[in-house]
Amino acid sequence: MTRKGDPVSEQSGFAPELMRGRVAVITAAGGAICGEAARLLAHSGCELVCADIDGDRLAAVAGRIERETGRRIVTVQADLRTADGMSALERAAFDRFDRVDVLVNGLGEHLASAGAHEESTEEQWQALYEVNLLHVFRACKAFVPGMKRAGWGRIVNFSSVEGVRSAPALAVYSAFKRAVDGFTKSLAVDLARHGIVVSAVAVDKTRAYQVNHYELPAEYERLAHTWIPAGRYGEPADVANVVVFLASPLNTWVVGGTVIADGGTLSAGGWFRTPKRWTNQPLLVQYLEDPERNETRPPAVQ
Repeated sequence: MTRKGDPVSEQSGFAPELMRGRVAVITAAGGAICGEAARLLAHSGCELVCADIDGDRLAAVAGRIERETGRRIVTVQADLRTADGMSALERAAFDRFDRVDVLVNGLGEHLASAGAHEESTEEQWQALYEVNLLHVFRACKAFVPGMKRAGWGRIVNFSSVEGVRSAPALAVYSAFKRAVDGFTKSLAVDLARHGIVVSAVAVDKTRAYQVNHYELPAEYERLAHTWIPAGRYGEPADVANVVVFLASPLNTWVVGGTVIADGGTLSAGGWFRTPKRWTNQPLLVQYLEDPERNETRPPAVQ
């Protein structure tokens, strides 16, 4: 059990008893961000049902939480892009618990840079729909009725900064992430009077499996402060702390809002920091060099 004086809770700032007696379902719990959110929720007293398609990562997250807290975690290895996968998650949750208080819809993926929209396929669109939006509809449909009966609930959906600004070569992905924001707002307005608070978090520049944890050579990573106002890449805990707040009783008034968790990149709006000042002019030395030099760089900074 989580004890007072628990070092993880003290470090995060959340009280060890904050989520005592609550039950949370977390999708993409094998990921870096949602895995850390699951860990912080457990250290705050929450019972967990964790789902992911990657059984090894899921087992690693659950094992760590169980070792640290002594709390048994319900794990569901399933493909939540499918109706059968979502049904398996719903069954696992209600086989163990009589209700679900918190739903964190963490699953989402850009899959790949699609390139020009006119060259994309309907199969690509469908895949992006299933991994970014359809499962959110299904999970909310599955778990909202119980929250209504209890008169209390928290839903946290994962959006993306790319749903707010333009993302070149990712038009369909951006559209679905913007749809998550719209769905969050509408659902939140419907459910607020039932004691259910629905919100979203939009992430950028945070170390996660999807972006290879931003593993760039040191000569490139040291330049992160030029385009991230916070001066560094985000760690999973930076976003997980936001998720836990939104999922907790502390959050009573963020109804339908999308919280931007990006270290300030969206707010900077195209401004970059040089050694002397801020500028909105491009800082890409690639334009000033032999094109062959650019081919030697890691793909993320070509």
